[in-house]
Amino acid sequence: MKLVTAIVRPHRVDDVRAALTTYGVHGMTVSQVTGFGLEMWRTQTYRGNAFHDESTSNIRLELVVADSDAPDVVNVIRRAAASTSSGAGKIWVLPVEGLARIRTGERGTDAL
Repeated sequence: MKLVTAIVRPHRVDDVRAALTTYGVHGMTVSQVTGFGLEMWRTQTYRGNAFHDESTSNIRLELVVADSDAPDVVNVIRRAAASTSSGAGKIWVLPVEGLARIRTGERGTDAL
């Protein structure tokens, strides 16, 4: 099993979720996060005044998938969240050693 984690822009979350649902993924954890990347300063405008913002608000998606599905899930997320602008996000994949469903006690891929 693999943990796929993606940081995407907030306005892309619905597109990513719809694409993942179409692919067959029906559950994920969604969190609001802030951070910064290569662009340390972004110029924002609020009520006509420009200011520099060090961090941006993004959404973190986390989902556990079967090993064989991980590359396809990464491609689905990448296509749904694609942008030509910098700061479009990141996706990374980590191994998962174990998984258990709390309600039923199922383990491993049965718990997906």
